[in-house]
Amino acid sequence: MTWWKNRTEAVPTLDASALAFSELKELARSYDGYQRESVVAELVRRQDPGAIAILLVCVDDWVPGVGEAAKKGLASFMRDEFIDHWANALPEVAFAYRIRRTDLRALRAAIETFFARNIDALERQAPGLDDAMRRWTFTLRLQRANAGPVLLELLTQGVLSRDPPTAQLCLNAAGRLQSLSDRLKFFEIASRACLPRVRAEAARVLLGEKDFDVQRFARSMCFDTSAVVRSLVVNSLAASRDEFASRATEILELPQVDARKTAALHVLHLLQDSRATGYARLLQASKVVSLRRLARWLVLSVAKDEEVDKELMEILADASPKVRRLAVEHIRRGASLPRPDALMRVGLERQEVATEVMAMLRSGSPWDRLLFVMALMERGGLSGDLCHALTTEVDAWSKAMANCYVPPKEAQKAAVAAFWSRREELLSQGRPSALLPYGFPSEMELHLRAFRII
Repeated sequence: MTWWKNRTEAVPTLDASALAFSELKELARSYDGYQRESVVAELVRRQDPGAIAILLVCVDDWVPGVGEAAKKGLASFMRDEFIDHWANALPEVAFAYRIRRTDLRALRAAIETFFARNIDALERQAPGLDDAMRRWTFTLRLQRANAGPVLLELLTQGVLSRDPPTAQLCLNAAGRLQSLSDRLKFFEIASRACLPRVRAEAARVLLGEKDFDVQRFARSMCFDTSAVVRSLVVNSLAASRDEFASRATEILELPQVDARKTAALHVLHLLQDSRATGYARLLQASKVVSLRRLARWLVLSVAKDEEVDKELMEILADASPKVRRLAVEHIRRGASLPRPDALMRVGLERQEVATEVMAMLRSGSPWDRLLFVMALMERGGLSGDLCHALTTEVDAWSKAMANCYVPPKEAQKAAVAAFWSRREELLSQGRPSALLPYGFPSEMELHLRAFRII
């Protein structure tokens, strides 16, 4: 707990001038407003820079005299020789920025002007800056930088950082660069940033520039690791498509595992090259998950009729949850569900697939969805994560059934009734404790009776 959250009992008599600094700090959080005002006045009179942290907290005091005295005291401490004390009080500065009850705009503007003037010393003296405080100090630097080489260097430094808000701040400030050559240079550097979103934004700007070698840039970015960047580059150029297709096929023909094969296969697909599906069929068993997922998706997108069910079941059998997620996404987009009994069999045989099977069954009959959950409960030996997923699924099923008018088939009705008759066994002490510890939702029996299952 931070020190300013602790309140102190008022003392019977107070002579602030006779108290030590530590005692004044405690009484600055006194329940007595008169004593707080006296303490703040004494701290300002002593001109001890150690009081900066205390005064920053006191600016939000509900007694107007305390807040005003604290503001005046802080103004007197805004001298360059006190910057190390301000650096140690950065947590209290952050507290002052979170205040909403008191209008502190003038104080905050004064602090920012003072910090911007001493930004190098502030960062050097600060004991440790968190991400939010680093962004704030960088913003102060950016506000102080004038147009020209200094601004370009600062923007370049920020856009290459691994902090997304800082990089986005620099992209937004690129308009301050007055020279076209400086702007193009900045966005070229940004196109090599580590963050895909930054590279995509830089590519979007550069591909729309008339006074820029777009062809050279496209050749260098065509096989970027970001799918968004690849899409921007390929779709923006009518020329060079044959060149890109040739380079993509060269990469895909390499015998060894190559990280560029994912990008090459995607580029071939973006070019609407007929060879993309053929390469995808060959790469469905790749050891690289991203490549395998893309290949599976391309094959699934061209599958028809019975082939779709076959591909979905093969995707569900994959060891990677990222690949298996393709099956869920395909069904959610409106594709027909494979045979429910085959799906449930896969989910019961492999516990790690059960979550995906539950997600797919949500697009089918609600009774198959419930049967699969109960079959998993009866099977037992479930992991903690799967127990939590089952609990959530049963609760979601009960809520969804309030708007359901699908009657169960006779086989479904008999199976659900059989499971329901053994519900006490499903929740016995031998089962995982995380699995529905409070039993089935009360609405479940109501739904079963409404459809005359029990």
